[in-house]
Amino acid sequence: IVKKMLAVLILSLVLFGCSMFDLEEYNASVGANTPEIKRVAVIDFAFELPEKGKIDRGRIRRPQNAGSLMADIFAEHLLGVGLYQIVEREHVKYLMRQHNVMPSQLYASPDWSKFRNALNVDGVVLGSVLDYGEWRSMFNWGGVAAFTARLVDIETGAVVWSVSANRNTAMKNAAVSAHAASKDAINELQANLNR
Repeated sequence: IVKKMLAVLILSLVLFGCSMFDLEEYNASVGANTPEIKRVAVIDFAFELPEKGKIDRGRIRRPQNAGSLMADIFAEHLLGVGLYQIVEREHVKYLMRQHNVMPSQLYASPDWSKFRNALNVDGVVLGSVLDYGEWRSMFNWGGVAAFTARLVDIETGAVVWSVSANRNTAMKNAAVSAHAASKDAINELQANLNR
């Protein structure tokens, strides 16, 4: 009986410990003037792999294409709420190559009309991945996704809205965390736009 009670106690502690690694934070801010934007391009989010040794716990595996993965997931959820017509991301990449537009140029451009003509859109969603990957520790594993994203009015260069999210889930992979983070942030955005 003592062995069974000890096994139940250990299992309870492990499960309790697993649940303590779940974290969900999200925010959405909307500008004072929201122009009528209908057609949007979601550009690959910026992502740089952190320096080795700069991790929170255990080992974290981070894919080099985390910016593209996060942008795909965010675009899927943005499309799902029906706020905008989303231009196919591969088509956007093709158009950018055709017009020699580099994603890095979008972040510091003083002249947005070049992009409006090249992409035929009213707005561009730019983002940064703060963290994306799967972590492992001695007793647990999970996924993390943290990002910021903003919609820029391509005519004026003004930020229309901005969202951020941080989702860390125990016993689920990074894609699950990214989907949950995107959904939470976009739902918060939609609520703020409807106020």
